[in-house]
Amino acid sequence: MRSFFSGLLVGVLLSFATVLGALVLIGHELAVSDPLGKTDVIVAVSGDEGPRTETAVRLWKDGYAPLLLFSGASLDPNSVSSAEIMKREAVHLGVPEDRILVEPAATTTDENARLVAQLMTSRGLHTAILVTSPYHQRRASMLFAKAFAPAGLSFLNHPADDPEWDPDRWFLHEPSRTLTLVELAKLGAAVVFGGS
Repeated sequence: MRSFFSGLLVGVLLSFATVLGALVLIGHELAVSDPLGKTDVIVAVSGDEGPRTETAVRLWKDGYAPLLLFSGASLDPNSVSSAEIMKREAVHLGVPEDRILVEPAATTTDENARLVAQLMTSRGLHTAILVTSPYHQRRASMLFAKAFAPAGLSFLNHPADDPEWDPDRWFLHEPSRTLTLVELAKLGAAVVFGGS
């Protein structure tokens, strides 16, 4: 009888460790990151504007690119675009206005990718660092790669420094748990259907 309970306890502990490991792996798979290098522009897409803007500005101040590009429409069509709000925050953080480009029309990640590719091509820019929330980076990377490839553009991934989301503990608290689960559903849809 003792060996039965010992085996049961070992099985429960192994199952728990497997589930925990899988959850941590999901966090790290979403937050895809590349070694940084100098590029033509740092692109930050709207969403969690604070961390994304601050990370893009820090990379700009560290000299990784001479330009910032913010992309994203407003949720309210009667107000200023999210990209413009990000630009204003970057100016407040010390970036000159003439170092910032704005793409104000994108309402989805797929549109962010396509419209940024068009803007970069029109400006003769070829390389970028892509900044978004860590849980969003994998899907954004997939959609940007799809939009950039035909134009001969390339980018490096760099997730935003987001104190509210940890790849090792995202499942332990809200809102990171819901954000991540929603993002996993969107990633699955993007893989199956190819957009958004």
